[in-house]
Amino acid sequence: MKINEKGQFIGRGEETALLILKDVFGKNAEYSIQVPFIDLLNDDWKDTVTERQEKETLDIVVKLNPKNKADTDWNSIIVFRIQDNHHRGMHTQERDLVQKKTLEWNGCYVVDVWECDCPNLFKEDKEKAISEVKEAISFEKKIQI
Repeated sequence: MKINEKGQFIGRGEETALLILKDVFGKNAEYSIQVPFIDLLNDDWKDTVTERQEKETLDIVVKLNPKNKADTDWNSIIVFRIQDNHHRGMHTQERDLVQKKTLEWNGCYVVDVWECDCPNLFKEDKEKAISEVKEAISFEKKIQI
């Protein structure tokens, strides 16, 4: 883990995953890192978040297919959570499930990229990790690449 120039914590595999996703989805997408959880919620949901959820961020968010020429509204928002083995713990899994369901109820697709399934990604080996990341995306049936 390291801290980028904006003071954001960047976990293992996140920078490599972002490079791969930019290759997969291309220039017509918008890419963001460390997006606050609350920023992805509809207004009706924002007053329901817990103090902990107010601090949560999502590793990578990809917005696809703008609905208008101003690119202010998007047809698809895909959240990529780069999950190391820490996320295998019972309490963390429970929080992750609540987060995932809340994002889905707010119109986001959620793709979990697990360390056990993508070992080369967590070694920051882009060439070997490309197929791992594409396979993780393929598990989300609604996303076509």
